[in-house]
Amino acid sequence: MEKTKTEEVRRKRGKPKMDAHITEEYALSRRQALNKMYMYEGVHLLSEAATEIPNSEVLWQEDRTAVTLKSRDGILEQLGRMAVQDKLGLTDCVYLANLAIAAVQNGYTTREVEIALREIRMAAKSSIKNPDNEALYCALGNTVDVLRSMGGIA
Repeated sequence: MEKTKTEEVRRKRGKPKMDAHITEEYALSRRQALNKMYMYEGVHLLSEAATEIPNSEVLWQEDRTAVTLKSRDGILEQLGRMAVQDKLGLTDCVYLANLAIAAVQNGYTTREVEIALREIRMAAKSSIKNPDNEALYCALGNTVDVLRSMGGIA
């Protein structure tokens, strides 16, 4: 019997598999390993743009002598996802990191800022997929404005 076109070509669906071998050892699930991997990518973003993100210790502060660590995992994870998964430019990621820091310093919780960053990511994805759609571009601007106002930035 002859194979049909769909039987010959099997397409993989979904997202490409990300390499999370560094975090898989101590994570209970693949999802947790990926979340940690994105969080570390967020930390890498902070160190890469250290001069442009002056208050990065709000999100990540490591003291090797006292063996302590302060981390806002959810925010760092969203920033890491923006850089790696969504492929946003460094300038945009730095700008959003600074807005996130301002929001935390203004009294918002890590979870509230994480949700705002996720909204920005989703709006950016839609806007990038449909660059000619003015409504999607405006929606992206509105989500950024929400985070900006959370940080008390006019």
